Amino acid sequence: MLPMGNVAISVDHLTKRYAIGVPARHDTLRDRVAAAVSWRKRQTFAESGHHREFCALDDISFEVRQGEVFGIIGHNGAGKSTLLKILSRITAPTSGSADIYGRVGSLLEVGTGFHPELTGRENIYLNGAILGMRRKEIAARLEEIIDFAGVEAFIDTPVKRYSSGMYVRLAFSVAAHFEPDILIVDEVLAVGDAGFQQKCLGKMQQARRGGRTVLVVSHNLPVIEHLCQRALVLSQGRIASTGPARQVVQAYAGLTTGLAESALHARTDRQGKGQVMAAAIEVLDQHRTLSPSAVCGRESILRWHYRCLPGTVLRRCRVELSLHARIGDPYETAYFLMSTDLVSPLPLDLHGEGYIDFRVPEWPLSGGQYYVMSYVESDREVQDWVHHAAMVSVVDGDFYGTGRSYPPNWRGKSVLIKYDWTQTAHQTVPSLL
Repeated sequence: MLPMGNVAISVDHLTKRYAIGVPARHDTLRDRVAAAVSWRKRQTFAESGHHREFCALDDISFEVRQGEVFGIIGHNGAGKSTLLKILSRITAPTSGSADIYGRVGSLLEVGTGFHPELTGRENIYLNGAILGMRRKEIAARLEEIIDFAGVEAFIDTPVKRYSSGMYVRLAFSVAAHFEPDILIVDEVLAVGDAGFQQKCLGKMQQARRGGRTVLVVSHNLPVIEHLCQRALVLSQGRIASTGPARQVVQAYAGLTTGLAESALHARTDRQGKGQVMAAAIEVLDQHRTLSPSAVCGRESILRWHYRCLPGTVLRRCRVELSLHARIGDPYETAYFLMSTDLVSPLPLDLHGEGYIDFRVPEWPLSGGQYYVMSYVESDREVQDWVHHAAMVSVVDGDFYGTGRSYPPNWRGKSVLIKYDWTQTAHQTVPSLL
């Protein structure tokens, strides 16, 4: 039964704090297993008194109306996942309230709610039963769910053998076809091909037309702008902006600009184990001298500084820097990526402090300001991942060696490439007249 005003979700002064370094309540079976393995290490750390409190959500309030598609955006560590776990009743708030009016279907990560040893078909029945559906009701939707997911050939295979794409297609199909009053979706469009993504968008729009509520979290800003009526931006656990989706997306662009200008070593909006962290990113010229800008067409170097925990040696590391759309472009297009393992077969180990230079012989981006994403892993475990880690200023240069550049009204101007052209003139065909 919906309350007055047709409110589907009501969040009121919601706060969630975590005690870092002391034993905590574990919300899932996976959390309990991990806690049992590391109990002695955490207990010793807690007894030493070296613990602090981390505020994942800080006194946030908002409402989502029935039949609305509502978007949530924010950088890594902003509090999005914590909010969704509270709304899905996976974890409890420290204070405040989050009231849900209706049956909820949640898809917070790939394969949420699936048992790896059961087949796809068995997991469909299991999820339906958890939602309180009878076997006949589940059977009536079974073929439609399988067809939407496109996993017909593997439906009787244990889902532990599924690829990530198969996992997410089936998980989304199950969550959407059991028609909950409120569908909560976290980055489902990050996995899957373009065709499936369009099917997902269509299904969410269909849910809205049917009077159901959709809460969607995504880094894909065009999706938020196109699909949602309203949205909010979370930043460091607080609501930084809320309102019509288009205005919120524009506000987010300004927020990320501020993040990119802050000191990288002090940033808290990062993901990973943290045994090594990006400390700074600098631009150097061909003489390895610090430069305020990269110059289009000239040699430029991005220097990635790192710091490891004392006494830590990280083996088989991979460092990536990617360049993203110029500031003011809400779509944050990725233009190119540089990764240590793409151009060298040598193993990379990290310890202490140091830096890695990524040398670009002829800088291929035209004038403007661009975001840099920093990522490092060791032994395939994410160590440090920061979006909008830095901002790189680029000035136009004589890329082609002709003193010419793109026409001033060319809107696609960003990536430049080296090319040439030739002409082949055929003999003129004589007139028949």
